[in-house]
Parts: sequence; structure tokens; C-alpha cells
Amino acid sequence: MMTSDSLPSDIINCPLGGSCFHKGTSAGWNHSSGHPNADNSSAANETEEHGDPMDLLSADARTGLIVLYTLTIVFSIVGNILVVVVFTKGRRCRTDIRPFLINLAIADLIMALICMPFTFTFVMIRTWVFSKPMCPIVLFMQHLSVSASVFTNMAIGIDRFLVVTFPLRARMTTQRAKYTIGIIWVCAIGLSSVQLVVGRATDHGHIVDCDEQWPSPGSRRTFTMFVLFITYITPLVILAVTYSIVSILLWKRTAPGNAHEGRDLQQLRAKRKVRSIFTF
Repeated sequence: MMTSDSLPSDIINCPLGGSCFHKGTSAGWNHSSGHPNADNSSAANETEEHGDPMDLLSADARTGLIVLYTLTIVFSIVGNILVVVVFTKGRRCRTDIRPFLINLAIADLIMALICMPFTFTFVMIRTWVFSKPMCPIVLFMQHLSVSASVFTNMAIGIDRFLVVTFPLRARMTTQRAKYTIGIIWVCAIGLSSVQLVVGRATDHGHIVDCDEQWPSPGSRRTFTMFVLFITYITPLVILAVTYSIVSILLWKRTAPGNAHEGRDLQQLRAKRKVRSIFTF
């Protein structure tokens, strides 16, 4: 069985503010000097001395990794396409959050089509084999899919909070949902467009590295912290607060009228399901 301890660190996941193709000690950005490829010769010597990190994986581990990535990509593509088709064509799925669920599936579909294959290719062969203009485009699309997905989840959480807290107010209309989704994509494109400027494919001899090229380590750190705050900390706080309030209100809410054993038991089961979902 493969565990996270047996895999190189850059196989696990890419950071929010960086690229999925950063290679740690191999050729690329030198954070101590602030210049790209400043210590390329020593990194190359260290790689030759200690060997490629992928050599630590056995043939069975590589085969398992290929199967795992392939199944994940296939299931993600097929699953999200089915979600889009069902919510678009299905008559029973016309809820007020249907546009947001379709938008979420599209964002995840972009992730499955662009982020996963390119990341997997780099992990396996340890170099950028695609054209250099593709590097900033791929980095842009990766940030775009993550940002759009996070912002959509945040919009769904706020909408559910408003529906439960103010049930007599007008719900999300189709026109209002379109405006909200438009704002989501504008914000996601604005945040991700930085990758079109700093994303570069740099040739280091026998290795081509696709990564962000910043003028200084401080600039990289500032952008990473900004992305972390916008796409993780802020949505986490908003969703934690809104869903906590929703769960408390739903738990305290009782059905009007006289007590009825069957109805009250069904409502209690529904409350337990809601509590289990929010706890998870």
C-alpha cells in the first residue's frame, strides 16, 4: 500500500499560490538569492549525487500512481459532465441553486481537464515537455478553476444562509444567479491573470521548469499570502459562520400544529442528518 510518506512531497498537491510544477531543490527559483537558476549547478550536482526522487518509487508504485491518476481524471470528467447534463436537462433538478451547482461542476471539469493531466505528466517525467507558451496558460487555468470553485461554494453557503434566516424574502432568481456567477468568474479571472505575467517555462539544460518567475522572493511571498487569504481563509470563515448558524436554526425549528409522533420522528431524523452533514 502506498502512503503519503513514501511519495515525493511535490506529488501530494500544488499550493494555492504557486504552480503544480515546482520541484523544490531541482533547477528553478533560488529563494536565498532571489534570482532564477542562481544555484543551478549545485542543484544539478545534488540531483546526480542522490538520484532522481522518482527513482525512489518502485515499478509497482509507479503503476499504482498511473492507475490512481487515470481513474481520478476519468471519474472527474465523466462525473462533472453528468452533473452538468442532469441539472441542465432534468426537470426535477430545477432548484434555486441549480445554476451554482452547474457552475461548480464546470469549474471542477476545468480542473480535471487541465490541472490533473499536466501535473501528472510533470510528476512522471520531471520536465515540461509541452510548448513554452502553454506554461502560463496552464498556470492561469489552474488558478482559475480553483478560484471559481471556491467562490461558487462561498456563494452557495451565503445563499443557503439567507434562505434559512429570512425565509419570507424573495429567493435567488435566475437573473440574479447569472449576475452572481458573472461576478464569480470576473473575480476568478482577475486573480488568476497574474499567472499570465509571471508564469514562465525556463530551460535549464536537460530540464525545463514551468513555474512562477517573480522579481524577488518577497513578491512571491506576498502574492501567495494574498491568494491564501482570498481563496482559503476568507471562504473558510464565511462558510463556517453561515453553516453553523443554519444548522442551529434548523435544529431549533419545529413544525407548526399539534404534536404528531410520525411527523416529529421524521423531523428528528432529518435534523440528525443535517447535524451529521455539518459535523462532517
